Amino acid sequence: MSKERIEYDADEQLIKVYRSFSDPKSLVPKSELKKWTEVVNAGRDKKGRPVKAVRYVFTDEVTARYNQQPVAFAGLQTFVDKKGGESPLGDDPDFSVREDFGIDDAE
Repeated sequence: MSKERIEYDADEQLIKVYRSFSDPKSLVPKSELKKWTEVVNAGRDKKGRPVKAVRYVFTDEVTARYNQQPVAFAGLQTFVDKKGGESPLGDDPDFSVREDFGIDDAE
């Protein structure tokens, strides 16, 4: 089972998507990531509020690390909700799309 809570920070023009899964090695569905990528690219959400970024905040580090690369590839931020607040996990995937999809021209 998964849970999701969404908050909007008007000062930072940021949508926070709080996610938790019963199985820590669960991925955020591609369709969900695509939806938030489209919001960031459009610069507005369905309510017309300005959006500069979407931040996924996971309840545990295992789930955050498991989702970090797909979330980063989608152009979104990955954070972990720790006792002292939210901490960034990193936002850059450590793989090359061209190489992963076999379209790198280098011999």
